[in-house]
Amino acid sequence: MTTISEIDVRCAVCGALSRKATLTSTNSFGPPDLDLRPQGDARWALEFAVQRCNACGYCAESIGQAPVGARETVESAVYRDVLQRSKLPRLARSLFCAALVHDAAGRPEASAWRFLEAAWACDDRRARGRARTCRERAAEMFHRALETGEVEAHEAVVLTLTADLLRRAGRFDEALARCDLADAALAEADDEELQGTAAVATFIRQCAEQEDDASHHMGEVFAGEE
Repeated sequence: MTTISEIDVRCAVCGALSRKATLTSTNSFGPPDLDLRPQGDARWALEFAVQRCNACGYCAESIGQAPVGARETVESAVYRDVLQRSKLPRLARSLFCAALVHDAAGRPEASAWRFLEAAWACDDRRARGRARTCRERAAEMFHRALETGEVEAHEAVVLTLTADLLRRAGRFDEALARCDLADAALAEADDEELQGTAAVATFIRQCAEQEDDASHHMGEVFAGEE
C-alpha cells in the first residue's frame, strides 16, 4: 500500500512556498528488474520521488533543501533546456534535472540514481531512446562514484549494475567489459554473500553476448533455485 501526504515546502533556491505531495510509505512485491527497478506499488510511486518548484523549476527529493551551488545549476542553460525544451517525459525531466544538481554538487552516486529513475520514467512512457540516454548517464555517474570511492555497495555490485545499464543501452561490448571487471572483483572478494551478484553478472553477460537489450528481472536469474 502506498501512502501519500501533502506538506507546505519553501523552495531552498528561490524561497517560493508551495504545497507538495510526499511519499510516506510504499511496498514492493515480486522480483525487481536487473537494474533494480521495483515491482508493486513502489514501481508506480516514482512520481513522488522528486518535487519541482513551480516558481524556479528547482527539482529535488525535497525542494526545501539544496546543496551549495544549486541556484547556479538551476539557472544554467543546460538545466533550463532540459526542464523546458527537452523531449523527455515530464517526470523524467524532473528526475534528470535533480540528477544534474547532484552532479554539480559532487554527488555522483546520488546523481546516478536520479538518472536511473529518469530511465524508468521513460520506460513507462515507452520513450525507448530517451531511456537509453538516461541509462548511459547513470552508468557514467556510477563509474565516477566508483573512481572516487563514494559508493557504499561493494564494487562488484555496482559494476554488475552498470553492466546491465550499458546492456539496456545497446552498448554490449562495454557491458561485457563491465562483467569482466565484476568477475574480477568477485574473485578477489571471495565472499559467499556475493554469490547472488555473481549469478546476476553471468545472466547479464549471456544477454549481452546475445545482444539482448530487453528488460529482465531477478526472478529469471534465480528461476532454477529452490
